[in-house]
Amino acid sequence: MAFLNSSFFVGLTTFLVAITGMSAIWIYKKQQKDRKMQAARVLLMEIRTAEERIEQIRDILLKLLRPPGVKIVEVPEFPMVFPTKSWKTYSSLFVSDFDHDEFKLISSFYDYGELIEDFARRNNNFFWITTEERARVTQQTIAGTIEKAFDKFKNDTEQDIDKQQNKYITEHIDFISKKLDQFTIPYVPIRTISEIDSYLKKIQTITTSSCGIKLKRIAKLDNL
Repeated sequence: MAFLNSSFFVGLTTFLVAITGMSAIWIYKKQQKDRKMQAARVLLMEIRTAEERIEQIRDILLKLLRPPGVKIVEVPEFPMVFPTKSWKTYSSLFVSDFDHDEFKLISSFYDYGELIEDFARRNNNFFWITTEERARVTQQTIAGTIEKAFDKFKNDTEQDIDKQQNKYITEHIDFISKKLDQFTIPYVPIRTISEIDSYLKKIQTITTSSCGIKLKRIAKLDNL
């Protein structure tokens, strides 16, 4: 009992409590540092992928914004900008690492990227809508051609009627198919293209900016 009340025991107990507390703090800080490192790696991967896809979108846009009179043979499909979007999830971890302008730069990158992605998705949807519409019109035209063939040759002799009808239908369907390919101009909604172009001019590269350098350092990927 005397030992429990001794100054040595009290000092030992205090020391052990302090060690335990310091260990808990160290473990917490280590976990936070590791979490921030992993978050920085996720963000870098997202941003790099987004920057590559933004360049792809720029290339497609150059093809679509050709001078008047230059025919667009095929409308390429825009890629989506972000594979995932983690900035809103992890941004609070980097409040002490970025100044106001840097924080705003990354936020605007994600905001503008999402807007570009939204208009790119709309443009891609228009492509499939017009493709389906062309298929519908083609089927209607073929049905009309068959009906005309029956009316045109209904008074011919029975021996020739099938031959004449088949020849008429085949020639007209072949003609329709060739002319559709020759004269159909892919529909590109100018509003979505203009919006994409507008936000592409506003978005800035992150990986080579001060934000990107800091993210690489936090992620321990300074050499990449």
